[in-house]
Amino acid sequence: MERGPAVVSAPPGGLWRVARGDDPLATPPVSRPDLVGGNRFDPLMMTYGVLYFGSNLEVCFGETLARLRPSIKLLAIVEEDWAELGFMSVGTVAADWRQRRTAVHVQLPENLLFLDVESPATHQFLRRELALGLSSMGLSDIDVSTVRGNDRRVTRMISEWAYMAADDEQPRFAGIRYESRIKSGWECWALFDDEELEIQVIETVPITPYMPQLISVAELFGLQIY
Repeated sequence: MERGPAVVSAPPGGLWRVARGDDPLATPPVSRPDLVGGNRFDPLMMTYGVLYFGSNLEVCFGETLARLRPSIKLLAIVEEDWAELGFMSVGTVAADWRQRRTAVHVQLPENLLFLDVESPATHQFLRRELALGLSSMGLSDIDVSTVRGNDRRVTRMISEWAYMAADDEQPRFAGIRYESRIKSGWECWALFDDEELEIQVIETVPITPYMPQLISVAELFGLQIY
């Protein structure tokens, strides 16, 4: 008898999110459904929204600031020249980045279940459940490298399946639990938009350059945060 996919609950200590604006829990526009870009577990058909969280602030800063790392090509070509010309060094993040964002700490209802896409049990289940779609994309298997990969066709297809899954006409999953492709152990959560979902805000925190989690990530990425 085939096992079902692995499910988990959100951490009892709550989740963190770093987002722009005065309302960090507002659902952002769904990213464009192309083959590479966009957020990992946004929908294929752009029919629902997704909020992304981390189990702690370090995860949030890591996922957010990773996009601000200078490209390898830029580092190879201009870093030395920029320094000689007196330009702002490659890897510098202006204070405006912090000032336009807020960190929010939330608590989710205990009964919410998330699809754990890091689990081999989930991979095995989805091999059969999504066999037609996966094979049409030229995939012969699904594993950790698949769910952490850059092919958004695959991850968004998994998101659509999880969003549509239901037991007795009730949604089966509140979202998806996954790990960062940047660092194993950075636990991330994609929460499906639900108007009836009650999210308890524990605290909101302004982002300062002295936050230990921000400093840790900046040092890891070689960034200077103002």
